Amino acid sequence: MRLTVKFQLHQPLVLPINYQQILQGFIYQTLGDDEFTTFLHDAGYRHEKRFFKLFTFSRLFGKNKIDLKNKQIIFYDEITWYVSSILYPFIQKLCQNLLKTSVIHLAGSPIWVQEVSYNNIQINGRCYQINMLSPITVYSTYEDESGKKKTQFFDPNDPAFPVLIEKNLLKKYEAFYGEAPEDRSFSIKPLKIHRRDKIITRYKHFIINAWGGTYEIQSSPALIQFAHAVGLGGKNSQGFGMFEIVN
Repeated sequence: MRLTVKFQLHQPLVLPINYQQILQGFIYQTLGDDEFTTFLHDAGYRHEKRFFKLFTFSRLFGKNKIDLKNKQIIFYDEITWYVSSILYPFIQKLCQNLLKTSVIHLAGSPIWVQEVSYNNIQINGRCYQINMLSPITVYSTYEDESGKKKTQFFDPNDPAFPVLIEKNLLKKYEAFYGEAPEDRSFSIKPLKIHRRDKIITRYKHFIINAWGGTYEIQSSPALIQFAHAVGLGGKNSQGFGMFEIVN
């Protein structure tokens, strides 16, 4: 389940280059249901020791200019934004509250909600080409010899990349449905990846390495449908791993 949100700007919108945290905060604020929002924010759906929020969102798309000196991005005219989740109440509440409010504030600037549309794409095939609407991050965390936690990120050409994506997706599926899917296989391979597709983001106090680009995925229709709703890789609810199906 996916929302397409179009905003109208009457003045330039200035955001920090790393604006994912602003968008995530806006989502929680807009949901409007304190009990549901607290559940998602503080807990979510559990699989063993991991908790998953089961929603994701895209970058902002629209005419823009990067101000490297001030580490800002400036948007003009119109913005398109995508938000996705497997949770129907999440999509319903977000959609209703966006439609109720014509003007919202993002980073202190007023923007106008021009259009909100709902799309529940039906997946029937087993192989698709996808583009990333927000970069995908794949990593593992371990302790070094001194006991300090370290995070290792993997690029799309690393053999660990597809393995970790599959494991992560299955954990999210089991956290939501309470059981494993009948077909547990999920494969992803890079098709068009360039140096410029590598995106290094600061989220709060953490540096995250992520990748855009074009990939091919293969799995059962049910598992692809689930992945389309919740995102691929890690940190989906922080604005990572959302994709669109190209063919």
